[in-house]
Amino acid sequence: MYDLRVLEIFDTYLPGTQNWVYCLLRYLPDTTVLIVAREFVKCNFHASHFEYLEFPLKRVETENNTLAVRAYNAFVLKAHSTYYHSYVTKCAGNIDVIHSHFADVGWAFLNVVRKLKTPHIVSFYGYDYEKLPFRVPIWNERYKQLFREADLFLCEGDYGARLLQARGCPAGKIAIQRLGVDVDAIPFLKREKKVGELNLVQIATMTGKKGQIYTIQAFIRALESCPNMSLTFVGKDDGGIKERIEAIVHQHHIESKVTFLNWIELNQLHAFMHNYHVFIHPSCHTAARDCEGGAPIVLLDAQATGMPVIATTHCDIPGEVIHNETGLLTPEKDIEGLANSIQRFYELDNHEYQAFCTNARRHVQHNFDCKNNAALLKEIYNMCAERKVDK
Repeated sequence: MYDLRVLEIFDTYLPGTQNWVYCLLRYLPDTTVLIVAREFVKCNFHASHFEYLEFPLKRVETENNTLAVRAYNAFVLKAHSTYYHSYVTKCAGNIDVIHSHFADVGWAFLNVVRKLKTPHIVSFYGYDYEKLPFRVPIWNERYKQLFREADLFLCEGDYGARLLQARGCPAGKIAIQRLGVDVDAIPFLKREKKVGELNLVQIATMTGKKGQIYTIQAFIRALESCPNMSLTFVGKDDGGIKERIEAIVHQHHIESKVTFLNWIELNQLHAFMHNYHVFIHPSCHTAARDCEGGAPIVLLDAQATGMPVIATTHCDIPGEVIHNETGLLTPEKDIEGLANSIQRFYELDNHEYQAFCTNARRHVQHNFDCKNNAALLKEIYNMCAERKVDK
């Protein structure tokens, strides 16, 4: 179809942990991408072929936080909150499709959508599925309004689609749009593994839904019969989880087995993974109903390098990790099951291990290449744009 102008709306463009959005947008064929955001993070993912609708007044970033600076920044913040939507409406030009990333962003920009009279797509990703309406009940009513007014809702897989239907979204307004990784840019890293050895790694911000507590408990249980193992946690701490894990490590005197790293740069991620046999990531629901919604993209990164995954049947993870082919899955918070998965990989010989590695790379290559999935997203945009033309 013809070239499109698509308004891509974010709260912040773009946190490093949301690189999967950039991976799709950068490969959209025949599309002019206009980025709208409450805040722009200048160091991340600023493609030269994107257009950016930034508010003309900017805050002053300085260590010299004088009264005048604070007053000016407060004025800019007030002006932004009052006039940014009008600025976007005025400057966007002729837009074919609006795509809001996260449900709360879609709701916040409904006034812009109404004024532009443009088909509106809203993508759900994680906290917006359950955590947001659970913690702030007013969002239950706002979701009903969003389901009425927006044209299409995207989720990563069947689990997300069922959640949206359960919340009252019409099935005819739901489509599955897989995310992905740039497979061609990720090297297949040949690993060798002997029977009776295993190096595990988990890379994720330390939050409840990432399940690091269950990782360490399962690792300790597996150590009883699998002594030649190591475990590395990579991720910034959020809410004292690292402290809890460290206390468990000290209690069991396994400091020599467990390593903590604060973070690694995204451009070093895949080379870093070469040092490990298996990626572990036991995602789960928290008491506050936080969940992955879809599935962590880092599971695709790991598998694309040829590293098998130990994970859970949480949300849409079973679509990313194929049980007994590219990794092993257990129910959420099943420490015994996770320990058994660790033990199974520990006992694999290299021939059996290589089958998992090859399957992992092939699975991501065939189903989660962001170039292919960006082309599918463009087809969705085309469909919505045609509806606008037909009106």
